[in-house]
Amino acid sequence: MRKWRLLIIIFCLLITSGCWDSIELEERGFVIGVGIDLSEDDVEDQGKIKLSQQFVIPSGSSQGESGQGGSADAFQNITSTGNTIFETVRRVAARTNRSPFYEHIKLIVVSEAIAESDVFPDILDYFLRYPEMRRGTQIMITPEKAGDILEITPKNEKLPAIYIKSISRNNYKNARMVPPTRIGKIHENLLGNESYMIQMIEKLNSEEVKISGQAVFNGYTDKLVGFIEEDATEGINFITGELKGGLLEAKVKDEIVVYEMDKVKTTVEPIYEKGKIKFKVDIKTTGTIPESYKSFDLLNKKEIEQTEQAVKKEIYRFTDLAIKRVRDELKTDIFDFGKKFKIKYPKEWENFINDWDIDENYFSQSEIEVNVNTVIDRSGTIIRSSLKD
Repeated sequence: MRKWRLLIIIFCLLITSGCWDSIELEERGFVIGVGIDLSEDDVEDQGKIKLSQQFVIPSGSSQGESGQGGSADAFQNITSTGNTIFETVRRVAARTNRSPFYEHIKLIVVSEAIAESDVFPDILDYFLRYPEMRRGTQIMITPEKAGDILEITPKNEKLPAIYIKSISRNNYKNARMVPPTRIGKIHENLLGNESYMIQMIEKLNSEEVKISGQAVFNGYTDKLVGFIEEDATEGINFITGELKGGLLEAKVKDEIVVYEMDKVKTTVEPIYEKGKIKFKVDIKTTGTIPESYKSFDLLNKKEIEQTEQAVKKEIYRFTDLAIKRVRDELKTDIFDFGKKFKIKYPKEWENFINDWDIDENYFSQSEIEVNVNTVIDRSGTIIRSSLKD
């Protein structure tokens, strides 16, 4: 019996002992955002990396009510350079009394210069391997300096990284935004050959940024091949089925009508005949009219059909822009057409897999046919806004 008691006591001591490598909470430096650029001192040397880390200052964040005013005192941006991310992080330890802690990081911003270089996958490797890093961390690309993006001081948020992340999730309200990109998803892309896109961010002024358009990466090279503007991005969202909602302005007899999309469904059918590749894209939308500068009766069938045709025409314009930019100019399959072709024609795919959107580039030679069906199912709370004919 005494032996059992002794064993129980020893067991309890083992499970209640403290962690040998524990760090007190007040000694941690919580990093919520990072910006990665090429060093300005030696731009030609791609091994020279400039890392901007945004640290939270607990005392500054806790003062005042949440959402009332932004203050630089709530955060501190510390910049360091080195040949590797690991080296730049370690150099910060000599300049702050709090060791960098990444478990609560929200955002990684990468500059265009880094994204189009050979070191892009290597730089992400550190954040993917680091035990504290979360795979849900968002990543964005900027044509400007990544460090400058983290320097903004928004009016309604004390922490720039939180402010930016909140904006990035508004894609369900804005048809010209692609969904947020997680670093875990980028890891999957790096392991395969499928091309992909990442949200693009630009600095408007010292208080605001804009997330619109996207950065396009080739899956074979894992390099940035270009940026896509807002109109073409909306067309891409229609084609890929990533559209979660948003507004679309159309003209009916030279008057503006606003169409709010409730549902958007896209189906893509690959067709392979006589050695030619074709993709048939069917887009079906249903929505409402929340605003109109045209005086008309939405109970009138002819008026509804005219409006639906105007909306349909606008969607065709967006998809045409997307096809021209993606297939004809960038020649990079961010539509995921190759994946759909592989599923339907697995044997034939073996002939195209190594040259799909690189070298011979069969993607750029494929035909894309778009068909749009638009339905207005509600007109809002009124059916007529004026007595004029």
